[in-house]
Amino acid sequence: MRRILLIFKNDVKRRLKSPYAVLVLLLIPIAMTGIIGAIFSPSENKLPKINVLVVDKDKNIASKFLLGAFDSPQLKEMFQVSIVDETEGKRLISKGNASALIVIPEKFSDRLIKAEKSEFLLIKNPSQQFLPNIVEEFMTTFSVIISGIVQVFEPEIKAVDRLLNIPLEQVSIAAMTPFLEQSKSKIVTLKNYLSPLLIQLKEEVTGKKKEEPGLNIFSVVLPGMSIMFLLFIIEIFLRDILAEREDGKLQRMMFAPLRAMEFVFARIISGWMMGICVYLVTILLGILLFDISWGNYLYLFLFTAVTCFWIASFFALLNSFFRNRNQAGAFSAPIILVFSAFGGSILPVNQLPEAFHWISLITLNQWFIRGVDQIRSGIFPSISFGVLLLSGMLLFLFASQFLKKRITV
Repeated sequence: MRRILLIFKNDVKRRLKSPYAVLVLLLIPIAMTGIIGAIFSPSENKLPKINVLVVDKDKNIASKFLLGAFDSPQLKEMFQVSIVDETEGKRLISKGNASALIVIPEKFSDRLIKAEKSEFLLIKNPSQQFLPNIVEEFMTTFSVIISGIVQVFEPEIKAVDRLLNIPLEQVSIAAMTPFLEQSKSKIVTLKNYLSPLLIQLKEEVTGKKKEEPGLNIFSVVLPGMSIMFLLFIIEIFLRDILAEREDGKLQRMMFAPLRAMEFVFARIISGWMMGICVYLVTILLGILLFDISWGNYLYLFLFTAVTCFWIASFFALLNSFFRNRNQAGAFSAPIILVFSAFGGSILPVNQLPEAFHWISLITLNQWFIRGVDQIRSGIFPSISFGVLLLSGMLLFLFASQFLKKRITV
């Protein structure tokens, strides 16, 4: 065991002296995740607040009613209203500093009370196409509603106006009663027309309502990208077996009191441990850069450990069939790309032709992506964990036997 740890220690020192290849393969999935996530990240499609300038020449009850409508909680989310004088308003709208300018005319309230025609002045910003039209539609709707109210309650409004212009001592409750009764009758009639509505919305909820967190697109992209490049990284670690065999270092190590099986175990454990360290860095970067919530970190660590063990055992077995590292590189890269293409690292499996779905079941990538997704949902990926653990142990057993024969030949 001491000799295995010594080999592992030397491997770590050698990698720390020349970490560039590993760093590049570590940063590529991070960069690709950032780019893909930025492109396909769902946006709220929320409109910016519409800047509206208002010139109030009336300064009476009707203009205050309009400004109060703009001040309601719903419209506050849509409009940003500024009260200005006419000269300043026209100067700002000419510079494009607002979407629209509304001028409330003088004696606007008086004309409404008398049921006389009146006009707003609306100046739209010509450099904007959509936002000024929203202001125009709002003012049109407001005008229709106010016009309808004034026409329906014209006698009552005029009566109230007369009462406001006489001293309180001269106000007769008896004279007001007929107008109050008439107003009540009109309100009841309108209520009968509008309630109940002929068309209503019926809401039906099936199942228990569940609050779902917002989708973080980066948490979907990063596991697939990272597992593809983790395969490349651990493959580099395991390819050292062939490199040491070529340059004679393996033969020199065999003259020491080191058994072939110890060397094999040391190389697999080295690739396994370094793979875990690399992926822990990936997890940390995912949290810091993309605000990814990985779920239960104990589950994630165990699942990462069994995944790295599978990769180390797989490439140890694969390298036992090659004579040199050039052969290993020529075969390993296409295998990793096939795993990634059919396992969901490049495209989600459900977007592949259905005839190829079965191939994903024999790829590490698909089992890893499924497992990480379950962990993010708070579930331990027992099936994915079991598949990778059992198949990884079989790969380890075959790799140890074949590599032992390759080393002793």
